[in-house]
Amino acid sequence: MRKKYRAILIGIIALLSVAMSVDAQIISPEEAIGFPVGADYKLARWETITDYLRSLDANSDRIILEERGKTTEGLDFVLALISSPENLANLDRYRTIQQKLANPQEHDLTELERLAQEGKAVVMISCNIHSTEVASSQMSMELAHQLATENTPVVEEILENTILLLIPSANPDGLNMVVDWYERTVNTPYEGAPMPWLYHKYTGHDNNRDWFMLTQVETQLVTQILYEEWFPQVVYDVHQMGNRGARFVIPPYFHPVNPNIPPLLQRELALIGAQIALDLTSQGFTGVLSNAVYDTWWHGGFRTVPYRHNMIGILTEAASVNIASPIFQRKSSLRGHRRGLSQYTQQTNFPEPWPGGWWRMRDIIEYEKAAAYSILSVVARQRQMFLTNFYKMGLEAVEKGYHEPPRAFLVPMEQRDINTALKMLQILQRGGVNIYRANTDLTADGVEYPAGTYVISMAQPFRAHAKDLLEAQHYPRRIPARGAPPERPYDIAGWTLPLQMGVNTIRVVNAFEADLTLVEGIRAAEGKLHLDGVDFQDAVVYVFKNQTNLETVALNRLLQEGGYRIYQQQRETVWKDLHLPRGTVILKSDRIPGTDSPELRDFAESVGIEIYALNQRFVDMNAQLRQPRVGLYKPWVANMDEGWTRWVLEEHEFPYRNLTDAEIRAGNLAEWYDAIILPDMRASRMIGGHAEGSLPPEYVGGIGLEGVANLRTFVEQGGTLICLNWATELPIKYFGLEITNVVESDQSNSQKSAGTQFFCPGSLLRVFLETTHPIGYGLDREMAVFFKSGPAFEARSGKRVAAYPNFNPLMSGWIEGERRIRQKGALWDLKLGKGHVILFGFKPQHRAQSHGTFKLLFNAIYYSVAGK
Repeated sequence: MRKKYRAILIGIIALLSVAMSVDAQIISPEEAIGFPVGADYKLARWETITDYLRSLDANSDRIILEERGKTTEGLDFVLALISSPENLANLDRYRTIQQKLANPQEHDLTELERLAQEGKAVVMISCNIHSTEVASSQMSMELAHQLATENTPVVEEILENTILLLIPSANPDGLNMVVDWYERTVNTPYEGAPMPWLYHKYTGHDNNRDWFMLTQVETQLVTQILYEEWFPQVVYDVHQMGNRGARFVIPPYFHPVNPNIPPLLQRELALIGAQIALDLTSQGFTGVLSNAVYDTWWHGGFRTVPYRHNMIGILTEAASVNIASPIFQRKSSLRGHRRGLSQYTQQTNFPEPWPGGWWRMRDIIEYEKAAAYSILSVVARQRQMFLTNFYKMGLEAVEKGYHEPPRAFLVPMEQRDINTALKMLQILQRGGVNIYRANTDLTADGVEYPAGTYVISMAQPFRAHAKDLLEAQHYPRRIPARGAPPERPYDIAGWTLPLQMGVNTIRVVNAFEADLTLVEGIRAAEGKLHLDGVDFQDAVVYVFKNQTNLETVALNRLLQEGGYRIYQQQRETVWKDLHLPRGTVILKSDRIPGTDSPELRDFAESVGIEIYALNQRFVDMNAQLRQPRVGLYKPWVANMDEGWTRWVLEEHEFPYRNLTDAEIRAGNLAEWYDAIILPDMRASRMIGGHAEGSLPPEYVGGIGLEGVANLRTFVEQGGTLICLNWATELPIKYFGLEITNVVESDQSNSQKSAGTQFFCPGSLLRVFLETTHPIGYGLDREMAVFFKSGPAFEARSGKRVAAYPNFNPLMSGWIEGERRIRQKGALWDLKLGKGHVILFGFKPQHRAQSHGTFKLLFNAIYYSVAGK
């Protein structure tokens, strides 16, 4: 017996020593990075954070670190899964449960109830999407360490009942940029100053505006986790804000509520918000604000798109410091907010104002970590309720689709730009929307549609996502008090995808029957070379209509590869049944052999466009094209519109160069460029740039008045200056053009009483286009443009390419004082010397979403070389 007990004791000691050995290997973040997390003036780079998480993965059975892909700049994008060892050993099972609960219409109620009892609540926490909001990326190490090592009742309850999906940074590239810049400037006069470049290669701060369009790699990686794999019940988006007011903004949020968000979800959001408020107040945190500032109207952010997927999106915003440098604030310097906190004083949604004093990154981390624990704890305690409500909202969405209009949206194959229509469907599908295709002809609302029509049924769990993207938005008109002006939207008010992309989409009101097949993947349209009916004894040319964005890609490839003389048709022609509009591209090459053109056939099929062979006498070959030499202004004042423009140009294979302030000041621009694009930016910022002393000397100043003069000379010598939105201010003010911005006084005078001035924060407006002008070639006469606080024009010279109608132009969103822009110009072409100034009163490439107006920008670029 003694030998037996001795053996047991030796075994226990061995197990304890192994456990102690394992615990000894789990070092703290401070030990790993060499300083306390959140220490003043100290930051960990992305590689340091991921190395630490890898060490936790190697030494703890509570965490698994997955490498999900590469970022835009090639860094590892990682996801940490944190839960109990038993849960992590059964991840496939719990992921399958989530997928079934997300698609409840495929299962009976008994099974769903069982799954809700057996499943684990899944919570995603995403940090540091805005890279200057750096505290959360540092906090992620500490949160992971505590969950991996602590055995408190709170931690054990969280690990047992939840699976945490932790994204330590949603923008690792930007994190490293911010850390490198901060370390370069700390202890200098420029400490905490803004970087002179975007903290994401293309989007900067707008990387949180890409969550339905899915253009960027990082957005795509997270979207796959959200709507293909894990379907979390709760998504927590950790942010920072300005530091002149409250310390921490939490849910519930301000008005209005988007009507597509399920009421049950709104209640859950309020429940979690109340729990956060209670927990933080009980722990001594002050300055916590709810029911203010942010709302749930807009569709497109990381925490707002999940609402449309029956997921609870939580946003917290902590007051910022100067990156990692502490700040001191007197209470007298703190201010309220026009939305929900008129003054910085105690009120129901702000019961304990922060008294002022020192504010540090460590404070931000404490608030963010406390909120994370509060969310995880309430979800863990009420796990089954959240799982049950998740599938209930999915079932309710399906039922609404069967019994309420709209019943479906139809996308016919007959489109001006079928490739863009298919792209819209691909975007919806990647967002978890089920898309069907009609096997036979169908009739809906008394109209017949052919077989092949795409059908987006509203009887599906993610109905809200599809509906909110496909329908027009009508932002509610809220009057806060009698006689007061209407309350303005916080952000963009309208985003309707078919209008932005120029896709013909039909809303179906009544129930209908159709033979449908679920589409597993939306494939691109097939290209073809048509050789029928051509007399090869005559001179032969090859043409494509150049009406679509994809045909721009084809044109750029052909111009860069050479081998063809390329022309742009400037009049309409008809050959047999083929209508060739203005702007049709004509290819002429003596080396294209007779009836066999394998090179061009392969090209048409690989790109996905229709190319037609016909006899030369049927086309207009007066305007030859060459590849435009494009310059895109890239200021040291980091500009998101410049980044989006770069992305759109690259996606459509335009060769271009970035123009710096110094190059514009140096002049001689016509020698190097045919077209120069000025992104959305006020004239004063272009001319002045960063003030002297605000950044290192190499980054201060703008183009200066000498740069303005050089841009004018560029145009006078034959160049084309393309100005987007507020960049139009520069030539209007400094070139002496006979054109005015009719809403300039409204846009620049914030003191003018609201309700009497023009205001449009981000909406879709109707314009009529002059399709006989080269910038309008290939497009429809009527179209929607995305307008965001821009100009509208009146002129005594030049050519008005696009104008607003003589009635309210609003198609989706919000507009105030719309009469001010009726029949005014939206797009103008002015001659100056030998060249042209093109004024866009909107952003035709807005956030890479407005595919329907990309062609206007592309045509303006080719206008710079057509026939020259």
